[in-house]
Amino acid sequence: MRRAFLAALSFANLCYLRIWSELLTYSRTDVYLMVTPPKPVEYIALIANVLLAAVAIWGLSILAVHVLKGENFRFAEMAVVLGLCIPLNALRAVLSKPFPYLKSPLIELLGVRGVFLLAACLALAGLLALVFFHRKLATAAIVALTALSPFCAVTFGQALWKAAHYDAREYANKPPLPMIGGARKFPRVLWFIADEWDYRLSFVDRDPSLALPELDRLRKSAIDAGNALPPGPETPISIPGYYGGRLIDWVVYDGPRELLVWPHKGEGHLVPWSAQPNVFQRAGELGVNTALVEWFHPACRVLSGLNYCTWRPMAMQYNSMGDSFWQILPHQARSLFETTIFSLFGRPLSAEQQTNVYHAILREAESLANNTDFGLTLVHLPVPHAPHAYNRKTGEFTLGNAPIAGYLDSLALLDRSVGEIRRSMENAGTWDSTTVLFTSDHPYREAEQLDGKSDPRIPYLLKLASQKEPAAYTPQFNAVLTADLLMAVLRGEISDPASATAWLDRNRARSLGK
Repeated sequence: MRRAFLAALSFANLCYLRIWSELLTYSRTDVYLMVTPPKPVEYIALIANVLLAAVAIWGLSILAVHVLKGENFRFAEMAVVLGLCIPLNALRAVLSKPFPYLKSPLIELLGVRGVFLLAACLALAGLLALVFFHRKLATAAIVALTALSPFCAVTFGQALWKAAHYDAREYANKPPLPMIGGARKFPRVLWFIADEWDYRLSFVDRDPSLALPELDRLRKSAIDAGNALPPGPETPISIPGYYGGRLIDWVVYDGPRELLVWPHKGEGHLVPWSAQPNVFQRAGELGVNTALVEWFHPACRVLSGLNYCTWRPMAMQYNSMGDSFWQILPHQARSLFETTIFSLFGRPLSAEQQTNVYHAILREAESLANNTDFGLTLVHLPVPHAPHAYNRKTGEFTLGNAPIAGYLDSLALLDRSVGEIRRSMENAGTWDSTTVLFTSDHPYREAEQLDGKSDPRIPYLLKLASQKEPAAYTPQFNAVLTADLLMAVLRGEISDPASATAWLDRNRARSLGK
């Protein structure tokens, strides 16, 4: 009986290996994207989950011994072998950090069909092992689990120690600057960066089933730059490039309050992002109040020069469990049977978290868009980036298990968001008097999995104050120029499409390294 309980406890503990790893073995690099370190309630909930699962498994094992006799006992052995899928999947999740192809990048390598084929092959191999070797495998598993049972004392002890020494002071945002009294209200700039918004899929090879009426409407009264390139290949690099107006080659997360960046053709070594000039400081020097709603980077902990700042992290499994004990307890157990993009429940917890974050950012964006106390407002939107939570057919946030095709739904959500922001500004009388830019930090990285093609360009729609007619700008440039371009708007040097395109003509060569 004692051996059976130790095996059950060890099994339950290993099932939660991924969560233990997230709560106990996070590094200085990992904490950069955390709002706070893991909270005491997360450790307590995990200990409770392990104990509850252990007692349930132990009880089932006792029942199996007393009820299943002779040949029927093979079903208990098969159940033991089948149950190993849970800790093995947890091990896969832990190993996916040093070996990314054990996670979603595998879709990029093999495609969705390739991943399903691989899964089918593994399932077939597992089925053969289950049918023909269940007795040997079950015996070996119980011996191994019993031997690993002391590991429970290690995880429980570490969890209790960390819960008792919780300290989130390093994770606090920098205090905002006082609002500039009597700050000038115009010219005024509103800058939106829609994460992973793809130019080709939006405007060149749009899916016939996808309608984007608000974006099409916006293009009819904006400068449409059809050959804009992103500042970098992904969000961690592009955003510092945008904010500093300087190309970045790569970055290193350095604790909760710093990002180290390697400027392109710069110092030749890593430098702190916090020490680099940014567009908010430059705007403040003009006597303009600044606001930032950031989605990915913890910019409020890193950057200076802001009068208003909030940020929210990307939805991941570890930050999608909830806040209270009674939320976290069932969600930790549920997370054993899903990833950030797939769930046996049809909709991952990360998709629900993405939905909540999206709504919070949109509400803030609408409020700031109509607050003329801020002369420069930047909003980093979490769409159309995955996880894809919006169902464009129903207009509701019910989508799940759509890691590739769901991108089209998220494009529709972006279109809906543009419409909501525009209508709120039109109703408040701020749309015509504000220069508004909608652009992206990088194109859709899984575009080839969607329709077999890819394109390096990003959308770049610049609607100047009082602009009513469309204008096209076709020469190629890198959007890293945006900070300088918008500063020129704030200084009154750019006020119409002609002056904007002339400015791009004069400066685009330097953005391309020419």
